[in-house]
This record gives sequence, C-alpha cells and structure tokens, in this order.
Amino acid sequence: MEKYLGIDVGTTSIKGLVVDEKGKLLDNYSYPLKMNIPKPGWAEQDPNMWWEGVLEILKNVSLKHSISAIGFSGQMHSLVCLDKNYEVIRPAILWCDQRTTPQCKKATELLGGEKNVIEKIGNPFLEGFTFPKILWVKENEPDNFKKIKKILLPKDYIIFKLTGNLGIDYSDASGTACFNINKSTWDEEVLEKFGIDINIMPDIYASYETRGQLRPELKSQLGWTNCKIVSGGADNAAAAFGIGISRKGESMVSIGTSGTVLTITDNKKPDLEGKIHYFNHVLENEYYYMGVMLSAANTLNWVRDNFFPHSNWDEIEERINKSVPGANGIIFLPYLNGERTPHRDPNARGVIFGLSSINTENDVLRATMEGITFGLRDSFELIKQKTEINDMRIVGGGAKNKTWIRLVAANFKMPIKIPQIDEGGAYGASMLAALGNGQKLEQVLSWVKIKEIIEPEPQLFEIYDELYEIYKNLYFSLKENFIEVARFLNL
Repeated sequence: MEKYLGIDVGTTSIKGLVVDEKGKLLDNYSYPLKMNIPKPGWAEQDPNMWWEGVLEILKNVSLKHSISAIGFSGQMHSLVCLDKNYEVIRPAILWCDQRTTPQCKKATELLGGEKNVIEKIGNPFLEGFTFPKILWVKENEPDNFKKIKKILLPKDYIIFKLTGNLGIDYSDASGTACFNINKSTWDEEVLEKFGIDINIMPDIYASYETRGQLRPELKSQLGWTNCKIVSGGADNAAAAFGIGISRKGESMVSIGTSGTVLTITDNKKPDLEGKIHYFNHVLENEYYYMGVMLSAANTLNWVRDNFFPHSNWDEIEERINKSVPGANGIIFLPYLNGERTPHRDPNARGVIFGLSSINTENDVLRATMEGITFGLRDSFELIKQKTEINDMRIVGGGAKNKTWIRLVAANFKMPIKIPQIDEGGAYGASMLAALGNGQKLEQVLSWVKIKEIIEPEPQLFEIYDELYEIYKNLYFSLKENFIEVARFLNL
C-alpha cells in the first residue's frame, strides 16, 4: 500500500499528515512555531526553526510508516535569502509583514503606474509580497543583499534541505510580484529595472512535479530509499485543492490565522483595480481570484487571550450565542495588523464601535466574530463581480465553530459545505504527492467527501446587510485617523 505525507509550513505551526492511496487519514503531526515582531508591523521567523520542525515530524513518521512521496504546502510570499553556501542570511520576512510600503510605492511609479503593474504580474505591489521584500533588503541591508545567491519561499527552503533542489512552484511564483502572468516566467523587465539579478530567482516547477529524492543521509536516517519529493503549492491553493476545489466557480472560505475567499475562474484577466488577487492554481492552466484579510481567527484568538484568558473555545462560543445578531449595536473592525482586501492599508487598526452601557462581554465577542465575517464578505462581494461562485466550502480553525459557519452562510447567502477532512494545506499537499507519484486527478479528487452542509438563514439577511453597510462606511470615516495614529507611532 502506498502512503503519502503532506507537510504544511505554516505561520504558527508545521503540520504533517500521512494518508493512504485512497486518501484515508492515518496519522497527524504538528510542531509549534513562534513569530518574531521586531517592530510594529514587522513579522519574521528563523527558517532553521521550520527545518527543525520538519525533521522532528519526519523522524516520528518514520517510526510507523514507509512513505512513497512527500508533498508540500507553505505560507505564500515570505522571503528566505540564501548565500553562496546556501546558508540562511537573515530571518525570513513573512507574508504578514508590512514594512515595505515605500518600496511598493517606488516600484509602482517606476513601472508606469498600478494598472501597468497588474497587467504584467496579475496584482499590484503589496507590502506582503516577496519582491518588495527583496527591494527592502537591497535598500536597508545592502551587505545582506550582496550576499544573496538565491531566494526561496518557505516550503521550497524545506525542499532544498531535503533534496538540494533550488526551485519554486507556479502557484507560489505567481505570488512573488515578479512573475509575468502572460509569459508564465520571471519578469526580466521588473527584475532588471531594480537591479535584481534574475539568477537569484529559483527554477519554476509544476505543483505535482517531482523535485528529487531525499539526500543520502536522510534516506539512511529515515529508511525511505525511494521517496519522491513533490513541489506542492502555496498554502491557500493547496488548501483549496485539499477540499476538491478544481473547477470554475468552486470556492473556498478559509478562517485561519488570516482569512481568505478563493474562487477558481476561467477569466484570464486580473482585477485591474487591484482589490483582489489573481494567482496560479496548483493545477496546470488554472487560476483563481482571492481576497485576503490579514487577521481572521488570529483576531478572535487575540481577543480571547487578552480579555478572556480562562475561557476555552466552547465557552467562547456559548458566550457569543448569548448575544444576538448585531451584537446589540457593536461593530468591530478586525484590522489588528493592517488590512489587504479591499483596502490595502497597512495603517488600518482594530476598532470596537458602538459601545454603550447596555453591552456585555458577550456582545463584544459576537461583534468580533461578526466583524471578521464582514471582512470575509468584502472579498466575497468583490469576487462575485469578476466570476461566478456556485459552490462554497469552508476550512480552517474557524470552520470548527458552527456559529461562525452560520454567520458566513447568512452573509454570503449560500450554503456552506464542510469537508469530511479539514486539514488545510497539508491534505492538499498529500494529494499533490499522490499526483506526483502517478495517481490520476480523478482518483485524487475522489478522496474529498462532504460531511455536512450549513444552509443560510434568510431571517438574518436583512440584519447583516444593514450592519455590513455600516461596517464598510466606518473604515472610510476613520481612514485619516489611522494615518495620524501611524504617524504618532512613527510607523
């Protein structure tokens, strides 16, 4: 029996899961990660920590299983810089890092404006993307920049450590902001204009393509003599594939550390307004639109940890349900770390609006969950304007909360499907491993089963439509205040 290992290099943890050739989940592993915040708006991690976590998972897996192929999923956009000896030069700058606003503005101007940029790379230059991070290192850490021999993304750093291969897949490449969507290769004009040697960019592979086998010492250590290492894909694309999102109109809402809404499209044009992303899927010649809010379940985690530290998640959900739809007038803006969709504003911050003497802690909790849902709705409404959405599935930590799913269904006004296996990118990575090992696409997609469908409640439509309009207007009312606060904090 063939066994496959899917590994997800996430922000808060490394996840690994073992499945059989029919997609049955056999084992699950996890390794916690810490994120460093050197300054407000910054976010970094040591790539060696990822490698330690992956090694520990591999060793534990090898005690019970023989693995035929390993597939990968990983956080998009994060920058890993390697020197001539392929050693890490500095901590990885993560996807949620917001330090590159000056570089984004400068790059946009030099390339003739945002519309020109989007037509080339599919997206505007955004703070979280990889290329502005390279520019930041060039401008602020010139000694480190001179050392760069190759740049990688997180999952590809792990693949390098396993195999020696210095590559990337198309789904991750399309999120770097220096990948030409029309030519499906690195954009020489963009790189040359900013003095970036194209040779530091890795080779590009399909997500189901084999990148090599384990280094000899790892083969010996693990006992896996013929284990293929498969490219895998960007976290959201892999997570979408892991729940069967593979055809036009099929969509995913993910409530994890960040929040995303993703829809497969046959539209070959990006959003020229730059409000939603346009990326390569893990399947050949497939593309998706995606909206991203920078802090989703992480916002609710923050509220719980700081204000309800002694409450478990069952108690939090019970508290939320003791409040009412609309949280007795409280509206929460979930912009703890700035926002990407639809505002693209690193200065945006969280706001609790509408507090009065009638409100309780329960109202604050419900408003937090509703505010995050409104943030997801921002992406949903924008994508609907670009392509059809005929199927919506949910993943992520928030998908374990039925109250939250009902809120999403009411705001999206459509049924929400809950997959039987919700393991995010790691399960999609195992499916890509199976593809890379010779299984047909139809076989792999048959692994995905739906365990439950949550129908929308029409009586909530009017309530949330009204609140959503207030929510949207609040940002614009406070935009200048966010700028002033950022100036006060010297951001």
